[in-house]
Amino acid sequence: MNISQERQIFSSGILRLVGYGLLILALIDLFFLLIPPQLMNPVWEFQTIGAIIERIPVSLLGIVLVYYGERSDRAPIEFLILRWLSRLCLIASIVLLLMIPLSITNSFRIYYQHSAEVNSRVVGQIDAMESFQERIKSANSANEIGAILQQQASQKVNITDSINPARLKTEIVEKLQNKQIELRNKSQALRSQKRSVLLKSCFKWNLGALISSMLFFFIWKSTLWARLETNMEDS
Repeated sequence: MNISQERQIFSSGILRLVGYGLLILALIDLFFLLIPPQLMNPVWEFQTIGAIIERIPVSLLGIVLVYYGERSDRAPIEFLILRWLSRLCLIASIVLLLMIPLSITNSFRIYYQHSAEVNSRVVGQIDAMESFQERIKSANSANEIGAILQQQASQKVNITDSINPARLKTEIVEKLQNKQIELRNKSQALRSQKRSVLLKSCFKWNLGALISSMLFFFIWKSTLWARLETNMEDS
């Protein structure tokens, strides 16, 4: 064995060792991502899928390094590891494909849940404003208007006798109506913003899942030699 061959063996050994290390780190990271599980929670499922997809490059790099050099200079135990690792690549490819519809479903669930929460808050505020508005409309004098405003503000409100009650009621009602329109516009903006964020994340993660699935499948297909039972005998 010449010096160049020794260096090549040494280099491949280091690369494989780094690959095993990356896979172990990825496995530890995945364990803490999934523990504790919150199944049926769309937010947790959606964010966890995204976190897994974003960590896939580390796993892919680790696998490529582990398979570097194929059969050459392998310990017998390695062929067993490589055989199961190849099969795990196929499983990972299938699981990543299944994540795509789950991610889409969860994005819709999150959006509708968020919309329901926003609508609930806005409807409650608008109902309170409409009730307050009706009370203002039913007031017949400046004193009655002042009493209503004082009760609403929980502090003393002074209204002089020179103020026209009809004009004051009109101004208050207009402000309340503008506030209701502002609340509706704000709720619509919140829903649009949430929808935009979910669409971007869903598209990004689903595209990543599709590409990663194809790569894992390609690795599985390219490592047929690792799944052959004769490898251990040939070694």
